[in-house]
Amino acid sequence: MFIYPNITRPKTPQMGILALGSHLVNHGVDVRICDLTFHETGAWVGHVMQEVGRWHPDIVGVSLRTLEFSATLPILEALRQNKGHMLLLAGGPHATFVPQELAPLVDYGVTGDGEDACLAIAHAMAQGKPERIRELPNLFFQRQEELVKNPVGPLFDLAQAPEPRYELFDERHYTQHCFLRLVPTAQVCGVFEGSRGCPYLCTYCSNSALMEINKGAGKWRREKSGSQLRREMELFRSLYGMDMMYFVDEVVMTSDRRTAELREHLHDLKTPFIFMERPELIRENRVCDLKEAGAWSCSIGIESGDESFRRQILKRNMPDQKILDSYRLMQRHGIRTHAFVMMGMPDQSEAVMRASVRLLQTIQPDSAQATTFYPLPATELYDLVLQRGLFDPKVRPSNYYTLSALSYPLVHKQKIAMYADMVNLELWRTSFIRRLTVRLCMILPGVFGLVRWYMTSPRGYVRYQSICKMSARQFFSKIGEKVFEKFMAQK
Repeated sequence: MFIYPNITRPKTPQMGILALGSHLVNHGVDVRICDLTFHETGAWVGHVMQEVGRWHPDIVGVSLRTLEFSATLPILEALRQNKGHMLLLAGGPHATFVPQELAPLVDYGVTGDGEDACLAIAHAMAQGKPERIRELPNLFFQRQEELVKNPVGPLFDLAQAPEPRYELFDERHYTQHCFLRLVPTAQVCGVFEGSRGCPYLCTYCSNSALMEINKGAGKWRREKSGSQLRREMELFRSLYGMDMMYFVDEVVMTSDRRTAELREHLHDLKTPFIFMERPELIRENRVCDLKEAGAWSCSIGIESGDESFRRQILKRNMPDQKILDSYRLMQRHGIRTHAFVMMGMPDQSEAVMRASVRLLQTIQPDSAQATTFYPLPATELYDLVLQRGLFDPKVRPSNYYTLSALSYPLVHKQKIAMYADMVNLELWRTSFIRRLTVRLCMILPGVFGLVRWYMTSPRGYVRYQSICKMSARQFFSKIGEKVFEKFMAQK
């Protein structure tokens, strides 16, 4: 039984669990998913123990990311106290990069790709030979007070991946998917993994550490063929219907050959899809290929609007002009764009955060999202903030939209939140009123509290959107009329 601790509760399947479950089912293992998406956090422990009592699993596995650990800890403790014959496993990014935190709580942890390790564990348990498990690749465990980490085995070959068992997840993850609102009239979203292994080394991402762990274990960048993806899509459509798709891949346009292959296999599905991309991979012929394949929207990471900060701190070496060109290409070919930025990174001054808002004002994507930086284990920026004494690893917010977890002065934390809210409240959109609002907030930060309060109220938001449609002349004319009416009323 896999546990899905979906702490922020977006309705979307966890693709790692889906891949593991599908691999196990394909080899005759009975699999259930205890999905916590539809349960309040306070009820998680009770629901998990109820499911354990219902299914009596031999193995319980928890896949978790770092910000999910605090909410998942009571579950692990309850399972540990009532484990009986069960074997407890932990996997996912947090287990991979912070094994010392998980090892005392579970029997085994899984590092990196888990398909082969989980199947070998299931076979050992079925054969009544659990002692063999300790010799398996990709596992760690605690022996007395010592953390034992076995070598990793070969990276999983995606060409050997079985057809996904979409039915393992509640169908609401498809019929109420969090991205359905992006495609008008869409009612069912299929979610697909077309590749693994991002080739980039951004300092806020644990990808470089994962590459190091798997060094010598095989080809890092792995892609499913276009025909394999097509079969998965047709299977999903036969089960649920499908009028939009979402690719979880970090990058898609890795080569001209890849985009041509996707165009060949996807174009006659006539199904719009959403994907993510790096600016430096975006070229016109590739954009044309994916547009013909059905591309509807592309999420492109900016992270910071300050070019020198991007290069020196984030190791994202694309110039501003390349970012602008990549958005313009998408927009010219009718593909909607979504921008990612982060606020609150080390050495990110107010001027650097302001540059992100200004770059968005220039780009004018269809939507944008700002998150508050949180240092993830095994990343360069994690090591940097620890060295500077800016971070207590025990401080873990529940999401990326809270006040900064770093030990900045309160006034700087408030400015980080202000610039993030400027992005998320879409104050970068073109209009005289929005530009005026941003300028006032930058000069007088205290004004932003009123702006945020006004815009987050239903009536205030609607009224503000109406005002934003006015030109400067219309706005001041309206104010003049109001002043004149008040003056005449007093007379």
